[in-house]
Amino acid sequence: MRTISLQELMSSNEISNICNILEGGGIVCLPCRSSYRIVAVLTNPKAVNALQHSKHRTSKAPSLVFIHEYRALKQLVRHIPPQAKILAEQLWPGELTIRFEPHPENLPPQVVKSLTKANGKLGVRIPSEPWIQRILEQLQKPLLVSSANRERKVGSSSPAMIRKNFVSHVDVFIDAGDIPATEPSTVIDFKGDTAVVKRPGSIAESRIASILERAAS
Repeated sequence: MRTISLQELMSSNEISNICNILEGGGIVCLPCRSSYRIVAVLTNPKAVNALQHSKHRTSKAPSLVFIHEYRALKQLVRHIPPQAKILAEQLWPGELTIRFEPHPENLPPQVVKSLTKANGKLGVRIPSEPWIQRILEQLQKPLLVSSANRERKVGSSSPAMIRKNFVSHVDVFIDAGDIPATEPSTVIDFKGDTAVVKRPGSIAESRIASILERAAS
């Protein structure tokens, strides 16, 4: 596992190196809000399997995907409810995760099967961190994202634990030191075409309701 600092990532050609590693099926660990996340290209079944294996994942945990722009959503999911479009346009990039049914023709079947066991859906968002945005913009592919800890274990905010648990699984670790805790993203699902908050988080339910009310008026 090669380690670089976040400053090195942003001040050199390391973005291109990271994208090349991901394109080749590699796994990268990087800081994202209140924890480190491990990421792999969503459309590469071997990379997805390697990421899941690195976590010793066996349960039906929800899956998270990062995309670089709203237009990429149309290739990734089966249906975009009108309220989802409104919220995405207002709150992305940002800490709003929206659940969608994956597109059955644009993703490898084995990837869809392994990632949708929890609820039949993928959580999707455009992240706000500039270093992740730069990677996504250059890569132009969706990333599967998971917290950098073994299943049911803590340690995703500690570089020491990252090195201990993922040294033989992660190709590059972007070290930003210990990461302080913050609120998680707010998770939205849909009942029909109506948005429902499934996990309260950093974007208040009142703000979501206000955006939808203004759009409907």
